Amino acid sequence: MPPRKVLRSWKEIAAYLGVSVRSAQRWETCGLPIHRQGTGTKARPFAYADEVKRWQATTAIHVIEVGTSGPAEPVESRRKWWLAGGSLAVLVVAAIVWLGGLLPMFRVPHGWTLEGSRLKVVDARDRFCWDRQFPPLNRFYDDWAQDKVVVADIDGDGRTEVLVNYLPEPAATGGSLMCFEQNGKLRWQVRYGGSKTFGDRTFDASYCGRFVRPVRLGGRLLLLTVANHHLWYPSQVALLDPRNGRVVEQYWHPGAIRHYVLQDLDWDGREELLLAGVNNPGSGLGHGALAVLKLPFSRAGHPAPTAGDPLPPLCGGGEWAYLIFPTPDVDAIMGILPAVTQLTVDPGGQIRVHVPLPEGGGTIYSIGFDLRLQEFRFSDNFIPMHERYYRQRLLDHALSPAETASLGKVISLPAAPDGNSPELTRRWKF
Repeated sequence: MPPRKVLRSWKEIAAYLGVSVRSAQRWETCGLPIHRQGTGTKARPFAYADEVKRWQATTAIHVIEVGTSGPAEPVESRRKWWLAGGSLAVLVVAAIVWLGGLLPMFRVPHGWTLEGSRLKVVDARDRFCWDRQFPPLNRFYDDWAQDKVVVADIDGDGRTEVLVNYLPEPAATGGSLMCFEQNGKLRWQVRYGGSKTFGDRTFDASYCGRFVRPVRLGGRLLLLTVANHHLWYPSQVALLDPRNGRVVEQYWHPGAIRHYVLQDLDWDGREELLLAGVNNPGSGLGHGALAVLKLPFSRAGHPAPTAGDPLPPLCGGGEWAYLIFPTPDVDAIMGILPAVTQLTVDPGGQIRVHVPLPEGGGTIYSIGFDLRLQEFRFSDNFIPMHERYYRQRLLDHALSPAETASLGKVISLPAAPDGNSPELTRRWKF
């Protein structure tokens, strides 16, 4: 075997590479195989030609023109061209990888699938981005969490985040909201709700997230979340900072929230938040309810309760308006929770609320943007059902015109009261 060729100085090493001494010295930090004879500052550098050649062949830095025809270009000039060309090449390659999505880490999340408790995130061309395996999800997850995963640029930085509405098994441990970066790295995770005391009851922090939506308030991006207590009231409605998940504002409601709509009701160019569900703290079926909030919630203010108010705010108030719907006696005897089953808004100026009946159907209330009742009607099965229950002695009275009219009475209050209060029940004549 012939002896190895030794390059015995920086000058010989640089000449072998076809670059300046300064470039060769710089490339030592990029892995150029340089050896030293002796120690300290006087140690002499040397290199083996075969090692340098191998390093050149496997390193992007070796891309430099050596042996051109015509007058030789100064070494320093070639170095500048190499730096400019190399930088441009890196940018071009990066752009191709980014725009073409050649690697999963550079793909932009667009869609998702959830198989069991495994989340798979894909781009707009249905190509794999990343996945996560979570602990087992709660068996009621599909029913409770309407917004399971949200893919959006939640903070306006031009990158796409993925929000996961997570509910473990058992639900008593409490649900949380997770925010993942575009590349799948967890940015933050916050638990819904918190331990709260209203009246003489304290509730643990076991809430189930239902809705998640990015909203823009003025020039600020926030996250709107709605979570219900997994067993009792209250519900938490919160505005979160998308950068860290911290609560900016929150509102508490005495019962579950099933639906929400954003709509500008007062034509001021800013949307109000409509929340529909049931107001039923404590024992009892309670009443269907519609809460209207300003965004942010603090715009509505928190007026102090009036002394002697028979229906004081149970959870602290904060609503812009609050409507309570009657609970039909057929619901009461059959144990049907009068939670609003549908909430729709016609941009022309009508809010429609559907309160259920025991055998399907229900009562539909049409409410104007001024939050006044415009009309109501029962589904066709209500009158014969009421009559049948009366004949079966489930009811002690036949349906009267006064009861029919009373079912069209929608009560407006400044804040959410106790929906099981006897004072509230007395407002309807049946």
